[in-house]
Amino acid sequence: MEKKGVSSHRILEYILAKSKSKTQGKKAKKGGSLLGSIFKWAFRSVMAMLTACLCLILIASAFSDYINPTIWVLPSFLGIAFGIFLAIAVIWFFVLLLTRRWHSLLVLVITFAIISIPAWRYCPLHFGGGPEPLTKNDKGEEIKVDSLRVFTFNTNIMGQTHLSRIKEHIPVIGLVRSSGADLVCLQEYGFTLKQGGHTEQELRDELKDLYPYYDYMPNDQRKALGIALFSKYPIRKAIRVDKRKTGYFSAMYYQLDVRGRTMGLVNMHLRSNMIDPKDRILYDEMIEKFEADSLDRIRTGMMRALAQAYRLRSAESGMLRQVLLDQHPKDMPLLVCGDMNDTPISYCYQSLRQVGLYDTWQETGIGPGITYRANHFWFRIDHLLHSKHFRALHSRVRKDVKNSDHYPVEATYQLLPE
Repeated sequence: MEKKGVSSHRILEYILAKSKSKTQGKKAKKGGSLLGSIFKWAFRSVMAMLTACLCLILIASAFSDYINPTIWVLPSFLGIAFGIFLAIAVIWFFVLLLTRRWHSLLVLVITFAIISIPAWRYCPLHFGGGPEPLTKNDKGEEIKVDSLRVFTFNTNIMGQTHLSRIKEHIPVIGLVRSSGADLVCLQEYGFTLKQGGHTEQELRDELKDLYPYYDYMPNDQRKALGIALFSKYPIRKAIRVDKRKTGYFSAMYYQLDVRGRTMGLVNMHLRSNMIDPKDRILYDEMIEKFEADSLDRIRTGMMRALAQAYRLRSAESGMLRQVLLDQHPKDMPLLVCGDMNDTPISYCYQSLRQVGLYDTWQETGIGPGITYRANHFWFRIDHLLHSKHFRALHSRVRKDVKNSDHYPVEATYQLLPE
């Protein structure tokens, strides 16, 4: 009997110990579950907050080009960084996908849909090439394919060659000769005023056999530096857009006789960003080796210069738009090309598009189409715009040309029947 009592007592102790162990295990498990829930909630909240901030910045950047920098300049800085924000958003899309943050992913996808038009304008993806020429009209009748090739290039003072040395070869001249273009628009076109060097007449004679028609407009600072047009077709009218005696920007409006049909052409070089050379060097150093002091100095120097340039180009684009409204008939074909010094997400660009122009690169190009490549700045600031009278067939950024801080841009159009 005693042994049985002892055995029963031990069994009772065992049951009580087991029960206590289970209770403690449940409490520990509950505590661990609580910590896990807090961590998951914090993680979801941070991801959602980062996604919301990125989406708001991306939308603000995409539509910043509708705000005149003379009224508020901050959106212009958002616009120039649109490509960076877009790249971050694409990377963030895959982060959300891998972490299965479905609600945040949905918000980002909706944001992509909202900015789809500016994004396509900034980075089109025509992997199959541009559209085919039209061979029939709306009535089904066959039409002649009337093509026109255009070449635009900021030469950076003719590739920074020594223009005073007549024996030194100028690659830009050879590039123009081999381009096969019907119309050649050059910016920062330079020559020397000294006899015995590459004078304006000497350069003109080198291209006269291919381009019998020519016009040159000097810029405000140097008589031997400006914009030039070399044309295979007669120039019937030439109007300087900015007629101020000082402080003007370089832009010309032409009317050309192209195979018996009159068309308009604009060759432009809008105000540069006026960044001090010291600030450019400082920016290079900051990109290569980040320093807080460099960032602060850039903010006070470079940012002020950019803000001023945005405001000036706003006025210049308005002046050019007004000349087109006054001088160019709506039923006449029009091409606008040159160095705008502004990206496709900018007020200046948007202002010119509003006169009924289409972006050639947007309709035929692949990728962002970088045309400026110096000082760790990579942007598409050289543009070719066309009216509805043209069908853009092909465009290309000539990245094989390395003798300027810009790349040349060439395009082929079909001039549609009247």
